[in-house]
Amino acid sequence: MTARLTPALAEYVADPARHATDEIAALATAAVLDTVGCALAATSEPAVTRLHDALGPLPGGPCRVLGAKDVRTDERTAALVNGTAGHALDFDDVDDALTGHPSTVLVPALLAVAESVGAPGPDVVEAYWRGLVVERALAAGLGIGPHYARGWHSTATLGVPGAAAVAAVLLGLDAATTRHALGIAASRAAGSRRNFGSMTKPLHAGAAAADGVFAARLAAAGFTADADQLDSPLGYLALFSDVADDLVAAAARAEAVLADPGPAAVNVKLHACCYATHAPADAALDLAARGIRAGDVESVAVRVPPGGLRPLITRAPVTELEGKFSMGYVVAACLSDGQLRLSSFTDEAVTRPAVADLAARVTSEESLPPSGSGGGLEFSAEVVVRTTDGGSHAAHCPAPRGHATRPAATEAVRAKFDDCLARGGHAADADAVWDSLSDLARTGLR
Repeated sequence: MTARLTPALAEYVADPARHATDEIAALATAAVLDTVGCALAATSEPAVTRLHDALGPLPGGPCRVLGAKDVRTDERTAALVNGTAGHALDFDDVDDALTGHPSTVLVPALLAVAESVGAPGPDVVEAYWRGLVVERALAAGLGIGPHYARGWHSTATLGVPGAAAVAAVLLGLDAATTRHALGIAASRAAGSRRNFGSMTKPLHAGAAAADGVFAARLAAAGFTADADQLDSPLGYLALFSDVADDLVAAAARAEAVLADPGPAAVNVKLHACCYATHAPADAALDLAARGIRAGDVESVAVRVPPGGLRPLITRAPVTELEGKFSMGYVVAACLSDGQLRLSSFTDEAVTRPAVADLAARVTSEESLPPSGSGGGLEFSAEVVVRTTDGGSHAAHCPAPRGHATRPAATEAVRAKFDDCLARGGHAADADAVWDSLSDLARTGLR
């Protein structure tokens, strides 16, 4: 077997030609705005404040620490802190091809290196897109469904090489050096889904961003890795999936993504909880809007496609982080409150007795027929509420609001951004931050 994926990805990342269209520029801009908003919302979240406590005084440097006024640090530390903050509320974007969150890793790496080297706007856009395509290619090569089912947190396992690609573009690495950067990144990749519902889940994102930047910087300094690491025996694809017996086919699937990367779109989250709960939440909110009230509910049955419950915990939640991964709590909160906001996810909200009682009467199963498209998880749901008067009320959600197939309106995206900055104590800065990042391709990072 002749390895070919690692050089193909390296050549794609190092290609001096421009790939970014206006559509890609809009995607990169939206991703930066969304990630920055989510990170600023998490300024006072325990995962962020305790990370700062653990790190102590930050080393100086050129890179902004989001939420910390006038604080700048080095690339790796900024990527670590900003990546963790971006994922701390589980409110950041999702890509179906990855069954994971791309921007909470790619954007912190992007911000750190771009600020460090003074990258112009077009380079920032190119770097984001190429990092996303590297992640999509590796997801296709792995077979993202089995990879995720084994317990890997794909946000992290795909994120490290994706962040390395972002940094490689901004550092102007040639193909040979980028090949080493991707090889180093492959040995830094990790992340267990068992840690969902804990502070370690957002740490996965921050560590992935920091490790990707580190890999690119090491390669730039002449540090080496196996030049065919990704698709060789004992390499990345073989370790993280079940494709070891047919690495040629796995590499071919990944390479095909370079020719057809998929849509210049990701899924914007409009609820601050696990994406696997979003379609059920939207269906439950639809029922609440139709007049179904929590006090009239006898039971709730949720159906999702195969694999749709994998990211969720099964125990009754007692903390805000656990509530984000509880189907019962999310659906019960929607029916009880008629809305799902950032304020729905606090320790006090999650443990409300009446909501917890209703949550205990929510059952869920993976029995909704899949559409058959793609290899990752499908995000659709059917919710059936049985009321105490014997009635049955159903709602079906084919995809959550904000999904790439159901784009969120500009007003909804801006409302989310404003809600995030208000949550983090930065409401007065909302217009300035929004305006400074709204024309990324032309103005870059200001």
